[in-house]
Amino acid sequence: MKNATDKGRGIACGAEARQKGEASVSAIDSAPSVHFSMVARAITRAGKRIGLHVPGFRSPPQSGQLDRTVRRHKSGSIVAVRVKGRPFAAVIGDLVEGVVVCNQLTQREAGDVRNVLWHAAIQVGQNDDSTSTRRPTVLIHHSDLGETTAAA
Repeated sequence: MKNATDKGRGIACGAEARQKGEASVSAIDSAPSVHFSMVARAITRAGKRIGLHVPGFRSPPQSGQLDRTVRRHKSGSIVAVRVKGRPFAAVIGDLVEGVVVCNQLTQREAGDVRNVLWHAAIQVGQNDDSTSTRRPTVLIHHSDLGETTAAA
């Protein structure tokens, strides 16, 4: 693959990116919606692990003037957070606070929960563990010599 740059985003691709040590998809900061979903999943897993009712997360809020909204329904809560034009640490803070608000935690419980959720959020992308969604790929080869199929 030859060197290329995505002119619209200024993202190095191919051999140039590998030489610089960049990920092939680019730095996570250039894909805030992907980062948002990864952090939301990590917070969801961590919250469930400690027995919390974790809200659904979405972006952006319906009101364009608010950074975070919390809506409660019979089926659960939804925390909507604005990502665009904000420091990502503020976005993480809003996700964490949304979980705290939805669970109506005491001050002491809230402090402990914040520590657990922030820890989960900052670990996103730092370790490549077995929670990856990668699946093995099988190449199917159809032989011209009859009806047999082989997998490699």
